[in-house]
Amino acid sequence: MKIWINKTNVESPSNDFNDAIRFDMLDDSTKSNLKTNFEEIWGRFEKDKLESVYEDLLVIAASVYTIDKKIPRSGIYSGETYDNWTRNLEVSIPVIDIHKWLTVKDELEETLHFLSGDFWRLRFRKTEQHYREYTYKGKKPVIKNDFDGVALFSGGLDSFSGAIRLMEENKNICFVGCREYYTLGNRIEELFKLIQDEYYERHIDKILFYTDSGYPRNIDETIKKKFREDTSRSRSFLFLASALAIASLIGNEVPIYIPENGFIGLNIPLTPSRLGSCSTRTTHVYFLNHYNGILQKLGIKHKIENFFALKTKGEIVDMVKNSNAFIKGAGRTISCSHPMRGAKGVQGRPRNCGYCFPCLIRRASLNNIEIYDEYLDTFINDYKISTEFIRNTKFADPDKGRAKDLKAVLFALHEYLKNKSTDYYINKMINLGGLDMEDIKQFVRVYMKSMEEIKIMIEHQAEINGSDLLEYIKVGLKNE
Repeated sequence: MKIWINKTNVESPSNDFNDAIRFDMLDDSTKSNLKTNFEEIWGRFEKDKLESVYEDLLVIAASVYTIDKKIPRSGIYSGETYDNWTRNLEVSIPVIDIHKWLTVKDELEETLHFLSGDFWRLRFRKTEQHYREYTYKGKKPVIKNDFDGVALFSGGLDSFSGAIRLMEENKNICFVGCREYYTLGNRIEELFKLIQDEYYERHIDKILFYTDSGYPRNIDETIKKKFREDTSRSRSFLFLASALAIASLIGNEVPIYIPENGFIGLNIPLTPSRLGSCSTRTTHVYFLNHYNGILQKLGIKHKIENFFALKTKGEIVDMVKNSNAFIKGAGRTISCSHPMRGAKGVQGRPRNCGYCFPCLIRRASLNNIEIYDEYLDTFINDYKISTEFIRNTKFADPDKGRAKDLKAVLFALHEYLKNKSTDYYINKMINLGGLDMEDIKQFVRVYMKSMEEIKIMIEHQAEINGSDLLEYIKVGLKNE
């Protein structure tokens, strides 16, 4: 599949991209099918534009994310790949510092392949046009750039806990959020306000960006609705590009923090069927190491850091559980993989369902610090439905919906209880690749401790609900 990206004006594609589908991010946003508010990043700092390499990174990342969300993984549109999942994507992107990007082209393609599971071929072309030189006239105050770092602020429990840790360490932070959908933006604003009120002596601020894309151009009207994809493996690539743009306006070598627990970050496939793109790698240590390597080659001196990489989610919340901010705001964070659906019968969106993989890990982490359904009203709303779900799910049913992640977690727990050995998981991680031995030894501890947290949660469920999940884990899997 060939894709042509237009930046500030509509260019005629080269002959070999004549039939390519097209995304336009034009100065006149009303005529675009790839809309962003990136100009607010430099506008809030009273700058006319970004340095070229950071602008290029934003354009590349927005293009990759849009393609990831709009090119379906199945059918002829994916490039007729052998597995009806992996896509062959050839993309022509305009950049200003073309010589710099040609030096990292191969590494970037490899990194994107690891991140999304697709085959990327990037074709950079030279442009002199900057992206919307902009004078900020918004209602929010201009940002003064005396910060110690930039931190991703997603609305999730880990990033919220990371923000609390940074505040407790007396850091002045500029937070960056991605408004993937409108109501998430509202939740991020709410959580940021809570942090701001609790740590009023800190100098903090926040920028929310968005990237909204419509149907690609140059496709038949009859098949337009097929151009959508529910997976979004490249989200962190875009998120970090925005954070780097902000860091560039603050000063040299300002660090980028991406707080995420090591279990989710590493994301070992829970079952054999969840290999490859089925297992997201948005904060995987291999991806972040390669991203940092690319930045270094580009001459970018900011470094991406995940200070929670060697922590379980339970260990993370245990670090911040006594803070007022955590007690007030933890129940408002969103961990769910489908927050616009969430638990049935619960009012308001976004909301946590309680049964998807991220929600189950969240529940285990809260159980680790003895926060149960009765502790906070929001936890009651989010999780009481799913307690009934766990008790009553008929695992023999070929349920590909709500039970899918839960069954995968229970399968992984069954394997853990059967092979409770450090050497077993060292070998498993070696076979998966992407990690050196020093990383593997540290992440084995994170993985096994996370499985213990899940086991303890299920044991607690059994005590209060009489659940038969423990018996299912021990012997029932062989009958599946």
